[in-house]
Amino acid sequence: MHNPKITALIPAAGSGSRLSLGPKAWLMINERPLLVWVVQKLLRVVDKVIVAVSEQDCERATEVLAHYALTAQVIAGGATRQATVAKLVASATTEFVLIHDVARPLVSGKLLTEVIEMAYLTGGAAAFVAPEVPVAKITGGWVVDYFNAEDVGIFQAPQAFSRLQLLKAIESAERESHSRQSTAQLWLDANFALHAVPGEKTNFKLTTQEDWLIMQALQGLL
Repeated sequence: MHNPKITALIPAAGSGSRLSLGPKAWLMINERPLLVWVVQKLLRVVDKVIVAVSEQDCERATEVLAHYALTAQVIAGGATRQATVAKLVASATTEFVLIHDVARPLVSGKLLTEVIEMAYLTGGAAAFVAPEVPVAKITGGWVVDYFNAEDVGIFQAPQAFSRLQLLKAIESAERESHSRQSTAQLWLDANFALHAVPGEKTNFKLTTQEDWLIMQALQGLL
């Protein structure tokens, strides 16, 4: 099922410093870069994909995607993830945008579709995975509060939003010099309603060396 009124955006301009293996877009699983796996999955549910990589990798990304016969627009990202997302959203023209990480190649088509469909209904939706235990709020090494497992969710991608509303949220963050780890946080900061879609534990974000080992073990889910 394709969705012509939404564009998928992939912020992949980071250096992968925490993982220390170089940009995650070019890490190979089953002889294909992560960027290729993610673009392939997205093109099964949307008609248009825009990828943001570092300026020096734009030509490489264009050539790699063409090699696999994948049609996607490639742009240069910004200095931060938030700046890269802002450039991606500004490059889109559709009514909605879907944001997904190159570091989450194990996402299922089912979850992508569910987030898109809920965004169409509500204006904004994102995947959240439920923890199995209570979550503590810690300040200065002390536990100052806790939340029951059923009352919280851990942010994931994909996330989908009304493009015009997301532009407003980004502009508001820029005016107030707010920096957030997740685009969904910017959306919430702007007081826009966000619907939580149940995420997938296998849709984890590749961040550490341990994550890389797990992802290679789970490559059959690609």
